Amino acid sequence: MNSKVKKLLILGGKPISSCDIVTYAKEIGVYTIVTDNLETENSPAKMIADETWNISTADTVTIQSLITKNNVDAVFTGVHEFNIWKTLEVANSCGLPFYCTKQQLELTSVKSQYKKLFNDFGIPVVREFNKDDIKSLKYPVLVKPVDGSGGYGISICNDYEELLSGINHAKDFSVRKEILIEKYINLKEVAIFYIIQNGNIYLSAMADRHTYSFKNGVIPLPIAYYFPSKHLEVFLQKQNQKTINALKFIGLKNGMLFIQSFVDHENFIYYDIGYRLTGTQEYNILEKACGYNPLKMMVDYALTGQMGNFDVKSLIDPFFNRKYACNITFLSYPGKIDKFIGIEEINRYNGIIKTVVNHNVGEAIPESALGTLNQIVFRVFGITESRKEFADLIEYVKKRFDVISDKNESILVPVLGNYS
Repeated sequence: MNSKVKKLLILGGKPISSCDIVTYAKEIGVYTIVTDNLETENSPAKMIADETWNISTADTVTIQSLITKNNVDAVFTGVHEFNIWKTLEVANSCGLPFYCTKQQLELTSVKSQYKKLFNDFGIPVVREFNKDDIKSLKYPVLVKPVDGSGGYGISICNDYEELLSGINHAKDFSVRKEILIEKYINLKEVAIFYIIQNGNIYLSAMADRHTYSFKNGVIPLPIAYYFPSKHLEVFLQKQNQKTINALKFIGLKNGMLFIQSFVDHENFIYYDIGYRLTGTQEYNILEKACGYNPLKMMVDYALTGQMGNFDVKSLIDPFFNRKYACNITFLSYPGKIDKFIGIEEINRYNGIIKTVVNHNVGEAIPESALGTLNQIVFRVFGITESRKEFADLIEYVKKRFDVISDKNESILVPVLGNYS
């Protein structure tokens, strides 16, 4: 960087990745600005930024004007798809770097489009039904917005009446007012991660994704990710190159991408993808295990137009140098949070590399959060050298964390996948 201090504007200040963006930017000497329509105490990234704007991320006209007025050099955002679209719009209007094009973002966020892409490359996707199939459906089925994320607007339907209700619910969360009806599948899952640098696409990580379902009609939510996946070898043999070919076909040049997939014996059936940072924040694990951090590389791209000043190829190792890593995710039932128990002990435990609190003390988890990622209150990231150490770490964390409500009751969903 030159002698001039660069200014980075971050759209959205909620805790998932936004705080990490601000922290990294400040570490490399960048002046940080965070904008959203929240009060500072409700927007954690605002609390640590150099400057804050109380401008909604939807108000791109005002944001563009302020970028010019304040000589802002770069713009970036976290995981929320709404903010990603708005950041892309702002970056294009102001002539600033952004890691993807509008067409690429549409192809990787509109479910009907990326399912067609994968089908064209011989990659299985979850079966989809059209309007002509509705009367003859075999239940259960899954209904979701064609352009949604975060679990919002998704329903598991067991009969025709539930289907009609689910369709209306999905439309409420769709910008396009379009929905998908899919076969409901209850199988083991994996999460697949790619890093993209200068047109080169590499499999960076693959995790076994453990979920928990606690209410009829809502999708299971993640409770743990274990790295590397026990299915990694088979995936490398059967589907990795096909996936890379599909992503190259749509011209991806930089950034990161994740895929969520069911596993049926040795078959991988894709059901969701995202060309963006992830809520799972596996970049924390990749930095510790492999020596590179996709979040930092993407911030670098926003600032310089380059995904880091090094070639990531030599650091790629989805087996994590034979280490064992986890992202343990805790969910809360609806209620007002009075206190967390065990966080300090967990942070001191050997092998814990980071913890992230997603909701503040005093904040309420609403009923509307049920079945969405808004139920996530706490994440724990850990790396160990052996399977035994890994199992011990998971058991230690599981026993010590709790969330207590203002009614002095635990509102923690008391389930955690066992390591196996």
